[in-house]
Amino acid sequence: MLDAASAALGEIVHTLIDRRRVEPQDDLISILVHAELSGPAGTRPERLTDDEIVSFVKLLVPAGAQTTYRTLTNLLYALLTHPDQLAAVRQDPSLIPQAIEEGLRWEAPLLFSARNATVDTELAGCPVRAGTTVNMCTHSANRDPQRWSDPDTFDIFRPFAGHVSFGHGNHICLGIHFARMELRVALEILLEQLPNLRLDPEANDVHIGGLTSRTAVHLPCVWDPTTSEERR
Repeated sequence: MLDAASAALGEIVHTLIDRRRVEPQDDLISILVHAELSGPAGTRPERLTDDEIVSFVKLLVPAGAQTTYRTLTNLLYALLTHPDQLAAVRQDPSLIPQAIEEGLRWEAPLLFSARNATVDTELAGCPVRAGTTVNMCTHSANRDPQRWSDPDTFDIFRPFAGHVSFGHGNHICLGIHFARMELRVALEILLEQLPNLRLDPEANDVHIGGLTSRTAVHLPCVWDPTTSEERR
């Protein structure tokens, strides 16, 4: 099923590439098709191949969906299991941005990312040769006790010290600002439209898990019913 979906998406993108090459528009595919990559001095600029563009889009589509809904699920789990902090956010919605950042630090949607060392270096006394693949654990970095006190605790009131859930430097997430906006709007709507939102007291074994992607597979919730007049 996954292979079939990937192939179908590839066909759609290939069709768009052919169209945008002839008639460019104000969209991402047009930018990728006509982008020129500068090479060494004296060489002609290169353009991305069709397969490179397709691969980029295949990466971008799930990156902009799965990570966001996993992050929202993890943030909801954190708030619903910390009712005092949930109450504070309900009372003061201006706390939502810092709740989002703490949620990203506490339970990022992706556990680690791989990078290739470009030069010989050393990390914590361990030699790393150029060309070596290094798996960097996002959760370990985000819970470094030298950077945060009591790092395993979810606390939206802790002093902001940054996190690496969106990556860093040249590898920072392209959709960082859009993701934050999505999370803010989604949380605002959920708290507004679902009064007294809370975990289902009859639900069992609700937790965040995963060795690569982190989320709660099920997050059963209940809320108080409202009339149409109250929703207005």
